[in-house]
Amino acid sequence: MAQSKILLGSKAFMERLEEVASVAKDSLLAQAMTFEGDAAGRWLIDTMKASPAKDKRLLVDSYSKVVINDHFVKSIKYLRDSDFRNEVRATSKLIEEARSAGIEVVFTNPIGWFGLKYPLRNHKKMVLVDGETSFLGGINFSDHNFEWHDMMVELHDEKLGTSLVSDFNSTWQGTNQSRSIQTDEGSLYLFNGIKSEALYTNLFQHIESAKKAVQIISPYISEPLLGVLRRVAANGVEITVVSPQENNKSIFKNIILSEEQKGYFQLKEYPGMSHMKAILIDDKKLIFGSSNYDLVSYYFEQEVVFVSEDQNLIEDFKTKVMTEVRDVSSDDQFSPYETKKASAIMNLLDKVGGFASRTFLRPH
Repeated sequence: MAQSKILLGSKAFMERLEEVASVAKDSLLAQAMTFEGDAAGRWLIDTMKASPAKDKRLLVDSYSKVVINDHFVKSIKYLRDSDFRNEVRATSKLIEEARSAGIEVVFTNPIGWFGLKYPLRNHKKMVLVDGETSFLGGINFSDHNFEWHDMMVELHDEKLGTSLVSDFNSTWQGTNQSRSIQTDEGSLYLFNGIKSEALYTNLFQHIESAKKAVQIISPYISEPLLGVLRRVAANGVEITVVSPQENNKSIFKNIILSEEQKGYFQLKEYPGMSHMKAILIDDKKLIFGSSNYDLVSYYFEQEVVFVSEDQNLIEDFKTKVMTEVRDVSSDDQFSPYETKKASAIMNLLDKVGGFASRTFLRPH
């Protein structure tokens, strides 16, 4: 049986997926929040077209209908930008090319009238080959995502593969699951963005069981994870947070800088943009997947997370990822005004998020 492994960076992911897809027999299923008609999107479609798999399908969140290259498609600023308009057209053309080549494509989570359902995104990122090889992580199919510090994890767990294919098919039919599943190598969590609070409580118990150290790499940390970390730190557990120095969402950078002042964790800033989402607990458990463990994921988004106890995989993560960030340090200046503003916004989101997600907002 093949060994699970960390694929650090888009290049490693591309090389391995090409290899596995080229010998696929039955199915090649891909899902992401972002898919764009650039070199990254072109690579995925070409890889799927070249695969001998019989069942080839792509799930893309409707986010990619309204946001291209981190810009709103109908933004006044970009309406006259010919290069940007070409990017938008290229994405539509690539989708049509995929369909013409026999790749079925479905968009999840319609935005709704006046963008009312914009917060409710399907944030999952995974590729499933023959129900035997699973790729989970944070990498979307766009050039700017491919440039970021990120990873996909290649997994060979029969029950996990079967469960993920079932989840893919459920999403394809318009149903989002909310459940946890025990597999051969760990625990799978499927969050549906509506009934996720109890499931997140279950997931966070892995962190709260820490005895010595919790190390987190994530760009968009907020509550409820921060509350969990404060409780764990109060028990004497050493907490380390790795966050990107050039965060594409400044509100989260300001939140983490504000929290750093409270002294319950050590902050390390990864140079550039890191989009990785991983938590290492006592060197014995590794949590990874699509969730940022923030209020947006908690209240609104469909996510997939896996908790692995595979010691070979954990050693691979420590060698490839933790060694890389070990000497990274924080030298950013704390801005009381900006961090206070960011915290106020997050407090407001926390208050209205639960109400909104359970009343007038629905994924479909």
